[in-house]
Parts: sequence; structure tokens; C-alpha cells
Amino acid sequence: MLRYVLVFILLPVVVLAHEEKLSEIQVQEREETQGLVDFVPSVKKLKGTELTKKRQTSIGDTLATEAGVQSTSFGPNASRPVIRGLDGDRIRVLQNSLGTLDASTQSLDHAIPVDTLTIDQMDIVRGPMALLYGSSAVGGVVNLVTNRIHYEYEEGIFSKLLTQGETVNNGISNALHLNYGADKTMFHFDGSTRNLGDVKVPTSDPKDKIKNSFNKQDNLAVGVSKILDRGYYGLSFNHFNTLYGSVADESVSIDMTQNRFEFHGEFRPESGGIRKWKLKSAQSDYFHKEIESGATGTTFSNVGNESRLEALTKSEKWDGVTGLQSQIFNFKAVGDEAFIPSSQSKKVSIFTFQQLSLGSNAFRFGGRLENHHISKDQSTNFGASDEKGFLGYNASIGHCYDFNKKKTLETSLSYTERAPTFQELYSNGPHLATGTNEKGNSNLIKEKASAFEITFKDTSSQNQFTGSLYSQLFKDFISLNPNGQVDGDGLPIFNYEQVDALFYGVDFDNKNELQKFTGGVLYLTNKFDYIHARDTDSGHHLPRISPARFSAGLEIDTDEWSADIETQYVADQTKTAPNETRTKDYFYTNLGYTYKVVSNLSSLDLFARVRNIFDVEARNHVSTLKDRAPLPGRNLILGAQFQF
Repeated sequence: MLRYVLVFILLPVVVLAHEEKLSEIQVQEREETQGLVDFVPSVKKLKGTELTKKRQTSIGDTLATEAGVQSTSFGPNASRPVIRGLDGDRIRVLQNSLGTLDASTQSLDHAIPVDTLTIDQMDIVRGPMALLYGSSAVGGVVNLVTNRIHYEYEEGIFSKLLTQGETVNNGISNALHLNYGADKTMFHFDGSTRNLGDVKVPTSDPKDKIKNSFNKQDNLAVGVSKILDRGYYGLSFNHFNTLYGSVADESVSIDMTQNRFEFHGEFRPESGGIRKWKLKSAQSDYFHKEIESGATGTTFSNVGNESRLEALTKSEKWDGVTGLQSQIFNFKAVGDEAFIPSSQSKKVSIFTFQQLSLGSNAFRFGGRLENHHISKDQSTNFGASDEKGFLGYNASIGHCYDFNKKKTLETSLSYTERAPTFQELYSNGPHLATGTNEKGNSNLIKEKASAFEITFKDTSSQNQFTGSLYSQLFKDFISLNPNGQVDGDGLPIFNYEQVDALFYGVDFDNKNELQKFTGGVLYLTNKFDYIHARDTDSGHHLPRISPARFSAGLEIDTDEWSADIETQYVADQTKTAPNETRTKDYFYTNLGYTYKVVSNLSSLDLFARVRNIFDVEARNHVSTLKDRAPLPGRNLILGAQFQF
């Protein structure tokens, strides 16, 4: 199968061969992206070559090597990001600053309905700014940027074609982006396909695979936007469909579809205290079927809307954003194996984040008031009260000292209240796709967290460093814990319980310029993270907390080619929760090479990567399936990205 990919890769080379290579002319990457809040930079942004290098099938696996970020590793298809030990409803995954409106937080086997091939940028945000996007962002925000709605005008046509094949699953993936501008109107089209088989794993038998880890996926999106003198407005539509296996049960597969509309609008007044108005809204129709032995067992659906209106202000000393946000969705689970009742959730919030700049000092203040109402379908028999209401208060204060415009020291304090979700309240029964029996608790109260963080940043041209020390103290932390019992079908029973908990840790990310030479630069990269999380009531460690990780690598970037190698060491995890097993340490090494062909009208990047080059057996302690499904074995990836 891979040979067909190689033919497709080499074809554009023949087309370009007759053109004179002009290394001094660079083809601009059409990655029109915006930060979540432009006056406070994101902790980390992945885009361009860096995103291409790290892109995998799932969002969680794509980000899994970033400092402070792990993956749930529920097979290769349904992995969500874990930030500083927190996951699920405590990490908001956004698409263009709006919720993905899916069911991925309801269960580990539910994938995020976004294809990483169509993402132009990924933002990772931690600290007080994350609270602008909801109390469920207490652990952080991952924002997935797709440029389907353009905010700047560019006349003519520009496009990007990506294709790649990989050996670990005999897979082929393709993506196409087309953009056209005329008469101050921008048109966009993108599509992608994946056909991936079961993933090979490193064991004594070279033919061993993670059974039922296949993925077939297709994605289609269109967008149109009108560029005005003082703003823009636009609309996009995205159809996403995937069929993939559940690694927890070889007889279960998931057929998922989402149709999503987005509206974006921006207006910049000529005068007054508000420099920019922004309105965004997403409407989603999501559903998936859990198919067991060829028959549909349970159908999950989620029809919802999320909208936010922001007013950005700026004066001589003040920058700020104030806004309104609403979210409403109707969740249904129908079938004999439905373990969560149908319910409706409504959230309405007001928020503000302000920055006062006084010379080398900046003071930051944030607040959010969020009303959350949950109503359960009265026709269900889950034995709990039908309605719950919660009012949450969130606040933050911070300081930033600017040493020399390139080096800063930032400190922050924040307080967050998170309401329990309908699944934490009402779950009751076996979930075969994950192989567990979940018991909710209708008496759960708000979860409260107090956080402190201190961060040093160096963004000079020779060195890019970000290092943080942090702690979070939780009151009534909601945790899903095994109780050591099994149900009548032999499934382990997990209970939602509330405990007091303490998280603290450190992470840093460094890229240092070692040496410049004719036409290129050599860089040294290092990353480190460590998390400690404990139930302070019992003194026990919390489950699924990543052990310490350290990585080191070298990167060479020249006008015509680039290469990189990185090795990550993951330590033993011996600090385990009750009924949790230990995990052995391992080294995981990745190697990559990209050759660049640039002409006056187009560019071509030919790339080769080898992940897990030494084919080591590695198990992710964060994963509930670590004993069943190790990380993938050696994977050779060959591909090309063609832009014109």
C-alpha cells in the first residue's frame, strides 16, 4: 500500500523539476491565525512545520510530547489531551475558540470530531486566561484553529495538498486545502481522508497488533467570508465522519458523525473605548453509534450551540476583554446499554480579563460568573432528582515583570468553581466500549480549586524558554475511582466520589540556538515535566498521574532541508492509587527529515519520520488501557506537502 503513496509523493517533484529553484523566494504559508486573546500570548503554539512534524490521528497524541501535556492514549483514535494531570471536563478543547460540542468528555472511547490534517494551528493555554472559556477550563485550554473563515483578504487562489503513508498501521492519509479571493470575498474548501489498519505493537511476535484499532475517516468543509474595511463576517460548514474500533472491546466499533456550522464576525469601530467587537457562534449536530458484533447497541447524540460575544478595549495603559458566553446542548443516549440518561445542559456566563501596564510591570485581573443548569429526562429510570442548578464564581489576579522586552516573570493566583457534569451526577450502568461499570452520584456539589503559578519566559532570538512552577488545591475534587468490585458481567465498578486533592509540579520547554553556519542553524531542545497529585483526605495518590518525563533533542534547519532527533525518557511510576498497577520506565526516540523544494510559484516539502525508532515496548501510565494496549511500535512515515 505504501508504494502508491510514494508514487503520489514523487509526482509533484517531476512537475517542479523543470522550474528553476529560487531559494531566496519563499512561498508564504497561508496560515491566517489569531490567538485566543491577542494581548496575552498563549503558552504554546504549534503551526507550520512544527505541527506537521508532530501531527498524529488524535488531538491527545499530537500534543503528548509537549511539556506538561500527556494523552489519555485510549488507542490511536480517541485520545484527549491531559494537562498537568487533569483531563475530561477540566480541559476545554475548542475549535476556533468555541466548544467542540461532542461527547468526548463523557467517555474515554469517544473521539474528538476534528481531523488533525485540517488544523492550521493548535494553541495550548494554561493559567488564569483559560477561565475566559469556562469553569471546565480549570486545567487548561486546547484551541484548534481552522482557517475556514478568513479575516483578511488575499486575491487569487492558493492551496495546500498533504499526503502521507505510515507503516505501523499500513495507513494512507490525504488532505486538501483550497482558498480563493475575489471582490473582497474569500472562499475556502478543505477535505481529508484516512484509511488506517490495526496498529502494530512491539512484542516478541512482530505481527502483534492492537486488535480493533482501525480507523476510517473522511472530512469535508466549506467556508465563505466577506472582508470589510473595518472587519469581516463569514460562515462555514463542516461534515466529519469516522468509523473506528474500540480498543477496550474487540467486538465494539464506533460510527461517528458531526455536522457543524460556524459564524464569525468582527467589527472595529473608528472611535470610542472599544477597539474591537467579536461574535462567534457554533451549531452542532453530533451522533455516534456503538456497534457490537455488527448490531447497534447504543446511540449517543448531542445537539447544541455555543456562542460568545467579546468587546476588546485598549487605552494607553489598559488592555481588556469583556464578554458573554452561552452554551446549550441536548444529550441523548438510547439503547439497552445506555449508561447515562438523556439530559439538557445550559450555561450562561459573563467574564472579563483586564491588564494594566505600568512601565516594566503589568497587572492582570480576571473574573467569571457562570450559571449552569442540568435537567434529566423524566422518562428515564436512573433514580436521581430531575434538575440541578449551580452558580459558579471564578476569579484571578496576576503580575508580569518585563526585564528587557524578551524576558518576563509572571505570577498568578486564581480561584475556580466547577459544577459537576450530568455524567458525574447520573451515570449508572455498564459501558461496554470502555469495559467499566460507572456509578454517578446525584449528591455531588461544586468542585472548588485554588491555584498558584509562577512562570519565567525568555523569547530572545537565540533562546526560547518557558518554565513554570504551579500548584492547585482542590476542595471536593470529583474523581472516578475503582472500588475493587465487579458487577454481574465481570466489569470493574467505578464510583464518582469527592475528595480534597493537591496537585503540584514543574514543567519547562527550551529551544537554544547552539550554532549558526552557512545557510543554517543548529538548535538544542529540552523539555521536562513532573506532577504530584494526592488525595489529601486519605493520603493516597490519585490515579493515572504521569511520572516524570525528560526529553532532549537536536534540530538543524537550513534553506533546503531540516532534520531533528529527540529522545524522551519517561520514569517509573511507583506512586500509584489503590487498585492501580505500576508502570515501567522507557526511552522513546523519534527522528525526522524534510527536504524543501521552492520555486517562484510553489513549494514542496518531502518528509520522512520514524517514531519509536528502537521499537521499544512502552506503556502510558495515564491510559486506562495501559495493560491492554502499549504505545505503537516503530513507525516509518513518508509524505509530502505541496503548496501553490
